[in-house]
Amino acid sequence: VQHMRRLVPDVGISSDFISGFCGETEEEHADTVSLLRAVQYDTAYLFAYSERSKTQASRHLVDDVPEEVKLRRLQELNATFRETLSGKSRAEEGRVHLVLVEGPAKRKGTGLC
Repeated sequence: VQHMRRLVPDVGISSDFISGFCGETEEEHADTVSLLRAVQYDTAYLFAYSERSKTQASRHLVDDVPEEVKLRRLQELNATFRETLSGKSRAEEGRVHLVLVEGPAKRKGTGLC
């Protein structure tokens, strides 16, 4: 990430995170929180694990993380992401950016672009 940011300083980084995946330990969850802080993602899609039928996980893994633990971990991930994003947003205050707006959104309710 540091190398990428040196090459492209304003690069946007996004990822998906699933809290409470089968067998996830508190240490692994803490590593994920640490990763969110270190990388400072621009966009993050955060979800609690839920078993889906006909997937490799449903066929081969045990959904052994209690729902309340999944939700607590998800809340921690959300709070950490919001915290890092808030810092990035403050760093943008006072900056001017050139943007291109091509017209109204093609789908209703999605804003201008």
